Amino acid sequence: MTATAPLNAVQTQRLGRNREFRLLWIGQALSDFGSSMTFVVLPLVLLAAGYSATVAATIGTTSLVVALVTRMPAGYLSDRYDQRTLMLVCDLLRMCAVGAVALYVLLRPVPIALALATVIVSDTALEVFRPSQNKVIRRIVPTEQLGAAMSLNQARAYGADIAAPAAAGLLLSLSPSVPFTVDALTFGASALCVAAAVRSRRAPADPPPQRVRFRTEFTAGWRYLIRDRFMRCSAAYFAGLNVAFSALAFALILGVGRRPHGAVLVGTAMSAAAVVGLTGSLLTPLFQRHVPLKVTLAAAPALGAALLAVAWTCGSTVAFVAGFCALCLLTPVSSATFATIMAVAVPEEIYGRVATTSSLLAQLLQPLGPLAAGLLLAQMSLSSAAALFAVALALLAGVPLVLPEPSARSTTPAQDRSSS
Repeated sequence: MTATAPLNAVQTQRLGRNREFRLLWIGQALSDFGSSMTFVVLPLVLLAAGYSATVAATIGTTSLVVALVTRMPAGYLSDRYDQRTLMLVCDLLRMCAVGAVALYVLLRPVPIALALATVIVSDTALEVFRPSQNKVIRRIVPTEQLGAAMSLNQARAYGADIAAPAAAGLLLSLSPSVPFTVDALTFGASALCVAAAVRSRRAPADPPPQRVRFRTEFTAGWRYLIRDRFMRCSAAYFAGLNVAFSALAFALILGVGRRPHGAVLVGTAMSAAAVVGLTGSLLTPLFQRHVPLKVTLAAAPALGAALLAVAWTCGSTVAFVAGFCALCLLTPVSSATFATIMAVAVPEEIYGRVATTSSLLAQLLQPLGPLAAGLLLAQMSLSSAAALFAVALALLAGVPLVLPEPSARSTTPAQDRSSS
């Protein structure tokens, strides 16, 4: 049993000729690149303005909190209102917010209040944009090509993470306002692509159904996940995987960074992980064609556990980095596969709420990862911590093997064919 319908070369080529998807992908590639630059530059600009590292770090905390708080309302909005309008408003809001920073930094140091307001506006708009974009992709991409579309979207994000830091450093050396100006322009370009690619949805011909209470509408995603055992258990699995991933990343930063020349080693490791993640995203359609779903979900933590066990027994930093890269390689495959199943299975009218609720559950515990890594490394060496990570990932690798089979509404066409 595989996760999605086979994608042959002809189908993939048709996706490349899909004008709407191509325009949407290009617009988001540009805005992802600009946002990744701002993520790097904004704390540096605050530090240059004389703020402490603790104050600058509130940018990252604020971003995480805003994402968690706004995720469910964003899913509700994407289901209730026209997605094209929402996407355009989100792009224009982000363009104005980042543009204000670009203009302000030309005149005087950026106040922390403006930086925080920019993060709040930008991340709120991003959370609304994502489910709206996913609903549009579901509409404009044929079902058999959804797996390839999901993998290309993930590859887009990894590509931005690879290119943006170096570009941010180069542009920052020209002027502190240049990276923010470029970011604002990318949001303008994204808005133009959305306007050209996405059509507004026409009102249904039939009279609208009887209006239900707001609480009932707002919690539709939760109720769907509670009823669907496969979706519910999968969200819990990804919650564990995300905590392990963030803890492992932070352990790598702390454990290797405190060594001589550690900053260079950490930077190299993170760049390698981004390249590996990009590779995994591009390999997703191949996995979806040939690898069973449960094997796909178990592969990432299993391979990571094996390499971290080597890091523990040999005390090898290279093996530790390799374990982290193994997660970066295969986690995008698992995520895109699950997203494809959800895009095919969930009813259109509640898809935004189900997707954001599942994402909220999967990332709810992720902020605990860095804290757990810090506590571990305060008590033991990096190689000893590798042993605990290996055990945790090995246990996590066993979870997909006992996951329930997808229900009839959670299967994809390929699964239906393989079961018949």
